[in-house]
Amino acid sequence: MKRLLLGFVIVFSMIECSFALTTFDKAVWIPYWRKTEGASSTLANLDKVTQISPFAYELQTDGTIKNVLKIEQEPWVTLIAEAKRKNIKVYPTILSYPHNNKEKNYQYLLLAQRKSRKAHVQAIVDLVKKNKFDGIDIDYEAKLAETRPYFSAFLTELATSLHKERKQLICTIEARTPPDSRYATTSKEILAKVEYSNDYKVIGKVCDQVRIMAYDQAGDDARLTIHNTALGNVYKPVADIEWIKKVTTLALWDIPAKKIILGVPTYGYKYEIIPAVGTGTPKYSRIGSMNWNYADELAKSLNISPVRNSSGEVSFTYSTSTGVQGEQLGSTKQYLVWYSDATSIADKIRIAKLYKLGGVVVFKIDGGNDPKIWEVLRSN
Repeated sequence: MKRLLLGFVIVFSMIECSFALTTFDKAVWIPYWRKTEGASSTLANLDKVTQISPFAYELQTDGTIKNVLKIEQEPWVTLIAEAKRKNIKVYPTILSYPHNNKEKNYQYLLLAQRKSRKAHVQAIVDLVKKNKFDGIDIDYEAKLAETRPYFSAFLTELATSLHKERKQLICTIEARTPPDSRYATTSKEILAKVEYSNDYKVIGKVCDQVRIMAYDQAGDDARLTIHNTALGNVYKPVADIEWIKKVTTLALWDIPAKKIILGVPTYGYKYEIIPAVGTGTPKYSRIGSMNWNYADELAKSLNISPVRNSSGEVSFTYSTSTGVQGEQLGSTKQYLVWYSDATSIADKIRIAKLYKLGGVVVFKIDGGNDPKIWEVLRSN
């Protein structure tokens, strides 16, 4: 009987372990500025995700955490309660995004000074415990390179404190383009000067999951830009599939695959096309962001069929001679609209699975994204 029971325990443990190793998380960020639309859409599709992240609390220059989410109010109360009922993890985001060197210095000083760093860690733990979150998502961007050791210390201390409370630490970090691709050079002198504010090895060790923001590529990959321009392609990707492969491969050197959660975008941008001068190439001046719904309505109003472009995303161009959206008739201005749809997201999920990553996280669900995204998440 003991042998039979032992055999059952071993088999059950193997099944449980196998399940843990094959879990593929599907997370969504829901922005506070479109919380009504985003929460409503997510609430109707909770069965298709494993994690939700209300976006975001904001770190202030004095080190305090501002509740711009108003997390204690609707629609968050209902969404979070229903998520918990369905065993979906809740990891709200704390965002730090300094806009100038002065703000970056505040960020540096907060983390570099042991006393302020300790207080900051405790404030986050208290926030998680008070609201009974499953953990927290730390998204501290645009840091000075010299912040690196102190950011690592902060994450290490925060992970230890959260784990004592049986809570998880999710770390969101910028995608890192391989330097030789970013600068299109093999010069050791140039590449030796590249510095980073994120220590991938430490982050991969102490964080329970690492969300890589594989979007807003812009001109980050000079090699891909040069290649596509030479082919005569218009090229302003949010996240080219080939770039995502490079970013992922580089991250895998230091971060375990099952900890990596690939960030995928639902949005895009609108650009004014600046005509080429002489033998030069056209330039693109970014006007603003675009969601799928806005881009789709614009294309329909212009009777334009968007095309699947070289990056695997969707784009179209038009002239102001069409006179849409108050743009002046008779001008020679041309515009480019480039964005992500459900198909491009499905392609990126396939990349995450090809590399055996831990899952994907969608930025963002705000009611303006392609509604077919939910079916993509369900079927993948």
